[in-house]
Amino acid sequence: MFNSDQLNLIFPIISAICGAMLWLNYFKRIDILEHERTIDVIVAFIIGFLTPTLALWIYYGFEVLGFNFNGELINDFIYSILGVGIIEELSKLIGVIIAFKILKKHINEPIDYIVFAGVVALGFSVRENFIYYNNYGSQIATGRTLISCLVHIINTSICVYGIYRFRLFNKGNKYINSIVGISAAVISHGLFDFFLVQPFLGDFTSILATIVYLIGINFWIQMINNAINFSPFFNYEKIASTTRLYRTIFIWYFIVLVLEFNYSMIYQDEKTAIKQVFSSIIREGFILVIVSLRASRLKINKRKYFPIKIQLPFHYTKNDDEDFTFLRIPIKIRGENEKEFQFLKYMGKDILICPLNKKNSILKENKRARLLKKYFLKNDVVTYLIEVYNVDKHKEIYLLKPKTRSITFVHNKYPIASLMVYENPTVFQQEHQELSYKDLKLIEYVYLK
Repeated sequence: MFNSDQLNLIFPIISAICGAMLWLNYFKRIDILEHERTIDVIVAFIIGFLTPTLALWIYYGFEVLGFNFNGELINDFIYSILGVGIIEELSKLIGVIIAFKILKKHINEPIDYIVFAGVVALGFSVRENFIYYNNYGSQIATGRTLISCLVHIINTSICVYGIYRFRLFNKGNKYINSIVGISAAVISHGLFDFFLVQPFLGDFTSILATIVYLIGINFWIQMINNAINFSPFFNYEKIASTTRLYRTIFIWYFIVLVLEFNYSMIYQDEKTAIKQVFSSIIREGFILVIVSLRASRLKINKRKYFPIKIQLPFHYTKNDDEDFTFLRIPIKIRGENEKEFQFLKYMGKDILICPLNKKNSILKENKRARLLKKYFLKNDVVTYLIEVYNVDKHKEIYLLKPKTRSITFVHNKYPIASLMVYENPTVFQQEHQELSYKDLKLIEYVYLK
């Protein structure tokens, strides 16, 4: 049907498009409160697709001047930062500024700045990927999609977040914010490339690149988080539907993996194709799980600004909320997991709080209640302030901690939580971010409906 030359052109195009679809679908799902028009997303993507031309011109100028990677440690470090980092981030930033000017009337909430900046960066990355696939084949598609695309998206988002942080959140100084944001993006991008091209620590050097990448992911999600919290269209119930974003990333990664397999089948053989697919899964499996889960987890609290911290996207936990255990060490991915997110749909609504065991219950029976406020304790443990109404209209205040382990739903529908209290409400209000949930007193288990 197709000759070898035609397939050589088709595979890079399809691989690049599928890689783009992974992140375009993610942007569509994360921008849940007020969707962007498809035409606006296409405009931003096309602008981003054109920006590598500017970068290539500057690279050519540097090459004429003799400034390039040459294998020497100091030279490669300087070139990674002052060459690659500055050239590519400023090229994308020019594209972002153009996109923002064209789409100005349609940028009406903080998340739009990050989404459109990310789409421009994605356009840049897709064109770059197409060049790589032409040169090295589509067997590198999953790595380029999962890692290289996201590195571009993250660093451009850091630039834009710094530039617009004061305007959107009234935080910091607009000039210092811009300098810090652009510098952080340039250094992050430069270090990532430096650790890949200069193996000065042998195989361990690539681990440093992975660490830079993982810290960047956590940066990016924290920025998205704040943007959603400050949206003028904020709606707890809508946000509650974003809990399974990880599925989008897994599905499109699998599609790109299938393309990798077919490419290797055609140009090599079945045995090699199977070997390369398993190699991709082993090499990228850990990153795929961490990225997919962290990208689907937010810390949602209306008008709440969380400081951006340098952290890995996972942490050791003692709070009975781990996602998995590694060498007997309980590990949790940062942000709210799917079970914690379910409580968002009850915020501000009249609900029923129901004891799991009515015989040994303080509540004794189902009671009307209302979730009033959300708190994050130490290590991001999610708790909710709940007001419970008695028959005599007397109100009692408790805290709820969503149950995240073992059985977490009644009839696969009603979420279970620990009903808890803290002896001094005033102290809790002031110091909750430093408190462990184990500082609270467990009363009983309940479920909401």
